[in-house]
Amino acid sequence: MEFEKIRVDKTHFYWTWKDLSYWPYAWIDKKDLKTLPKPFYLAEIHPDCSIGFETEEKAEFTNIIKLPDSFDKLKLDNDLRKDLKRVEKKNENIRMVYNEKDALDKSKHWFLEAWKENKKDFERRLKLWKEKCYTISAYLGDKLIAVHIAMKDKKTIYYLGCWWNKDYKSLSTPIFLLKKDIEKAIADKLDYYDLEIGDQPYKKKW
Repeated sequence: MEFEKIRVDKTHFYWTWKDLSYWPYAWIDKKDLKTLPKPFYLAEIHPDCSIGFETEEKAEFTNIIKLPDSFDKLKLDNDLRKDLKRVEKKNENIRMVYNEKDALDKSKHWFLEAWKENKKDFERRLKLWKEKCYTISAYLGDKLIAVHIAMKDKKTIYYLGCWWNKDYKSLSTPIFLLKKDIEKAIADKLDYYDLEIGDQPYKKKW
C-alpha cells in the first residue's frame, strides 16, 4: 500500500492510500495499524473489513447485487425490467468486443471531457486499470461509442464505469453493457456484482 499526503491548509494535513480514487474499496488489516503514517484517514472501506466504522451517509452506501442462478431471478422492479427491454431493443445493432486492445486509450477522451482529471492522476489510473481490469467495447457499425470497464476479484465483479460518447445518449449503451456484463457474471456462476458506493438512481434500481 502506497500513501499520499493530503494537505488541508498550511498547517493541517493527513495521509491516505494513494490509489483510493481508482478502486472500488480499500481494505486494511489490524497489523497495518502499527505502521501507518499519522494522521491517517481512509474512506470507502470494504463492508467486510473488520477495521473502520459504518457510515450513515446514504451517498456512501454500497450497491452489491447478490447473483442468483439466472438473470430472471434478480429482484428487479417491473419498471427496470421494462427499461432493460427497451434498452436491449435500442442496442440491437451494437457489436461488442471483449478486452479490445487499447480500448481505454481509444475512449479516454470521453472520460477526460467529463472529469478533467489531471495528467499525472490519469496516467496512474490508466496504468492500474490496464493491469487489473477488463473491458467491453460497443461498436455501432465501425464507430466505437462506449467502453464498459470492470474488474474481477475472486467471485465478485466490480463495476468501475463506462466511458462513452454522449452524442449517443438516447441509446443508453452504458446500461446495455452493464446488463450484458451482469448476465455474463451469472452465467460464469459468480457470487456478486458490485456497483460500488453511491446514491446514483441507476445503482439503486439494481
